[in-house]
Formats: sequence, C-alpha cells, structure tokens
Amino acid sequence: MDKYEYKLKLEQLKNLVAEGDYATAAELADSINWKKVRNASTLCMVGDIYDKMDRYEDSRELLLMAYDHSPIGRNIVYKLTEIAIKAKDIEAAEEYYGEFSEIASNDTKKYILRYKISCLKEEPLANRISILEELKDKEYTEEWVYELAALYRKAEMGQKCVETCDELILWFGDGEYVEKALELKLLYQPLTKAQEEK
Repeated sequence: MDKYEYKLKLEQLKNLVAEGDYATAAELADSINWKKVRNASTLCMVGDIYDKMDRYEDSRELLLMAYDHSPIGRNIVYKLTEIAIKAKDIEAAEEYYGEFSEIASNDTKKYILRYKISCLKEEPLANRISILEELKDKEYTEEWVYELAALYRKAEMGQKCVETCDELILWFGDGEYVEKALELKLLYQPLTKAQEEK
C-alpha cells in the first residue's frame, strides 16, 4: 500500500470513528499493516477501535506498538492496564499498573486502576473501600464517590453510605450520580426537603 492509499484509508478510519461505526472501522483497520506506522496517536486510535469491538489482544498489540514510538506515554500505559483488566489478565494488569504508578506517581487515575484490579481479583470489600476512600481524599469525583457509597451499602455500613450520599448531593447539586445518590439514600432514610426538590 502506497502513502496515498494509506492516507485515504486513514481519513476513512477517522470518519468512521467520528460516526461511531467501530465495526466497519475495525474491518478497515484489519486491511492496514500497522507495523509500518510510527505515529503513536494513530496507533492508539486503532487500539481504541479494537477495544470497542472487544478485540483486546489486537488492541494491546497496537498500544504496545504506540508505546514503542512514545515511551513516555503514560496514557498508553493507562490504556494498556485497562485493556488487560477487560481481558481479565490479572498478571498483565498488575504489571502495567506497576509501570503506570512509577511514571505517573501523582496521577489519581492510579487509584481507579488499583480499584478495578481489586474488583477483578475479587478482593474483600474492605480493600476496595479503602482504595476509593484514598481516591476521594485526593480527588473528589462524582462517579467514584457514588461507587464508594454503593460499596458502603454492600458492606452494610448504612451510616457511612448516607453520609457519603449527602456529601455528594451537596457538592454536585444535580446530574446522573446525584440522582443515583438520592435513590441510594432513600434505601436508608427519607430525603431532606431540599433533596426532595432535586
């Protein structure tokens, strides 16, 4: 395939991704020899296409190629860890997680990866709770604070669940996770007047 043909296919690929047509994009990606491509962001895009199609091994292969061309790419290592988790490959997930933690020691996403690995390994709820509590102390995000509240419920820690829901509702006011927190709190006690209005 010459450069012109490659450019055309790459343009088609980008359009298919923009349209969300990952099945056709994956078929087109299969027709290209990616070993000759050196652009890390292009290789990552194709890795994402394969990820969306649950082709985790193909995705990992492309991401590793991207990493070879961009060895400081912590986002690539993060993605590699996620792919290993989705593929239920605990050993690879832990290896990539270790590398991510080294090159991005201050990045709070390491807690998310650690939590997902903890879930994959079916570790006790107490372990998972402590990971998310640590994340909450470093960065307060609705999705993971809600996840923490839900874990408190599973661990039968009703008071902690209610307190976490109240805090989340107060901080964010509205949105998907606020609605979920309101529903979760209702399992334990009635909402306040202000919460009912939400």
